[in-house]
Amino acid sequence: MIELHIFLEPHDGREKELETLYFNEYVAGIKIQAGFQRTTLLKNRDALREYQIDITFDSEELRLKWVDSKEHTEVWPKIAALCQRVSWAGFDTVAE
Repeated sequence: MIELHIFLEPHDGREKELETLYFNEYVAGIKIQAGFQRTTLLKNRDALREYQIDITFDSEELRLKWVDSKEHTEVWPKIAALCQRVSWAGFDTVAE
């Protein structure tokens, strides 16, 4: 399995819009993808505008299919537009 951690800092005042978009569109699009395991939206308790999306797929190949999917190409630009900063880190699962 692989995990991708996406770090987001939405523009001031756009936090609720990011949360709504994640719940209403991002989750709907990702959960139908082959190899999808789970996704979580986290908000840093000690920071006003630091969020993290964690996603888990069976393999990097299947995650990349999600990236190329119609659902991702429709929703990701909307998420990115709400943010002043986006970065990520990928991980291979070595033990559970």
